Amino acid sequence: MIVDNFQRIPYEPARDGRVEMHSGLSRHYPTLHANFVADRIHNKYVGILMVHPTSDFLSHFLLRGFAEARLPIMGLNTRYSSNEPALLMERAIADVGAGVRWLKNELGFEKVVLLGFSGGGSLSTYYQEQAENPTADIDGPPLVPADGLMLVGAHTGRAQVLRHWIDASVTDELDPTSTDPDLDLYAPDRPSPLDREWVTRYRAAQLARIERIDEWAIRELDSITAQGASDRAFVVHRTVADPRFVDITLDPSDRQVGSMYGDPERANTSAGGLARFVSVRSWLSTWSSEYTGADAIKNLPNIAAPTLIVSLLGDQAAFAQDSRAMHAASPDSTLIELRDLNHYLVDQPHGIGTVTGECRAWIEKNL
Repeated sequence: MIVDNFQRIPYEPARDGRVEMHSGLSRHYPTLHANFVADRIHNKYVGILMVHPTSDFLSHFLLRGFAEARLPIMGLNTRYSSNEPALLMERAIADVGAGVRWLKNELGFEKVVLLGFSGGGSLSTYYQEQAENPTADIDGPPLVPADGLMLVGAHTGRAQVLRHWIDASVTDELDPTSTDPDLDLYAPDRPSPLDREWVTRYRAAQLARIERIDEWAIRELDSITAQGASDRAFVVHRTVADPRFVDITLDPSDRQVGSMYGDPERANTSAGGLARFVSVRSWLSTWSSEYTGADAIKNLPNIAAPTLIVSLLGDQAAFAQDSRAMHAASPDSTLIELRDLNHYLVDQPHGIGTVTGECRAWIEKNL
């Protein structure tokens, strides 16, 4: 019988005096919330930890599927669940460490496998890299290396996603209506397939926009540090404009035209969206491809733990090219490509069993 078991996991709060969150409960009673899902009688050899930097994974659609495959699993929320604008990846991986220790020390598992789904992929690779080869300044006790990694429907990192999704046409960060018509991906007369020379110019303009925000954020960080201030919040407009959303001949796969949000043009100007609300410190830690540590392509070469990469070829968020690049960065990894499956396995009831079956077979072979 599969049961959900709510877990309250203490974590080490930051000691720098900066207020990251409004909630007094979170500040004064630092507790991570998790849901351990398993058969009432389960094997204590391998436990799976699934976590995302900010999303609520307590009821993730894969939890029960893994438990039914007789793989005990815990979905963990970091301290930044429902507080995405303040996210610092270095503190998020400290929270992953609390989850790993909980599975081993409190729940009694001999081995722990990190499951990185979507944005949890680069969080997991950053954690494992720092657990095996610590270089970053991490609050709390030393990170305990996981015994394996499984990256399912995972992209290479939030910064790399934004670098490819950000709207290159924006010319004024304070006025999202100020755009360069020549770089408007959604112009009514823009042909598809897209002209490859135009795509090259568009990609260069995307990177230039990221670099402009980087430069501004560095100046702001210097300024707020000199003033003794904590941080500064800002808005990044128009961040759903990847050419692959409108042209499936770019990075071919089984996906449909469009984005994980549906119509990408409407999503591009919505109130919510990738990196829409952010702080200076969070931008540099999370969204800057130059400064973030959470980049699977950079992390994976430094990881010795066995790694499985499961690519969902119908995915409109984590593309086939992402999984192949991660596999190339980790020569000893295993890459499995699953035809037609989309990012959230929506209307694909067979998808959960397919994913968990592949993961179970890999665990049995490698651990």
